[in-house]
Amino acid sequence: SSGINAEYGGIAIGTGTDVAIEAADIVLIKDSLFDVPVAIDLSRVTVRRIRLNFVWALLYNCLGIPIAAGILKPFGFTFKPYIAAAAMICSSICVVCSSLLLKL
Repeated sequence: SSGINAEYGGIAIGTGTDVAIEAADIVLIKDSLFDVPVAIDLSRVTVRRIRLNFVWALLYNCLGIPIAAGILKPFGFTFKPYIAAAAMICSSICVVCSSLLLKL
């Protein structure tokens, strides 16, 4: 069916054979099949968070890089290099903190 083709992926249980574990896309550590929906939900949330972080970083850099390059210099607004570096560090910290929200 088209659902199988669209959502193809292999899941193995950690106590399975080494071949099955190597071939699987997802390996469940516990022996319970009840963890399959949890693993699928976690993967969806993770991909959603990756996309959110990518969009956030893209927008932040699309705004920050031209300002750091001096696009607002005719208006008397410039960044010193250490301020631009601090802004990039803040961007990275925001992405890491956003990723850490997956644990909640």
